[in-house]
Amino acid sequence: MKYLVIATLLMITAPMKISFTEVSQWYILNDGVMGGLSQGKANKTEEGVLFSGTVSLENNGGFSSFRSPWKNFDLSGYDEVVIKYKSEGVRQALVMETDRRWWIPNFKISLPATEGWETKTFQLDKVKQYRLGNPTGGDFDEDARQDIIRLGFITDEKREGEFRFEVASVEFK
Repeated sequence: MKYLVIATLLMITAPMKISFTEVSQWYILNDGVMGGLSQGKANKTEEGVLFSGTVSLENNGGFSSFRSPWKNFDLSGYDEVVIKYKSEGVRQALVMETDRRWWIPNFKISLPATEGWETKTFQLDKVKQYRLGNPTGGDFDEDARQDIIRLGFITDEKREGEFRFEVASVEFK
């Protein structure tokens, strides 16, 4: 019985928290890579990081994003993600990628605009797969969760406008 308790404790996955106190390796990627004219920037704040800018639909544009460096984020042991943020303007989404090729489907959670700081919890089994902003019907199953290689935030509406998205933390539990 003693060994069963120890084995069970070892199987519990500790929360993974991204606090945004150090984001020097995160970077902005705008639609300019495809000819678009959207602009985004990220600045450190007292609470975390402010990702802000303007989305333009000119020249087939329509997105701005703030992304982590490539690395393994094995999320297979987690059931939910808790995000503390505030947002106004063009809606944002948390994006979880399994492939370096931009046209390969990814997984995302749309983040509603807020009146101020809010902490929202999202169930990972409700996350859906998208390809170029369109749902594919794919689910965020355990296999996909263990293959995440980049996290990020991206404007989540195909409309022109300004956005301000400040995030203090993202925690997978």
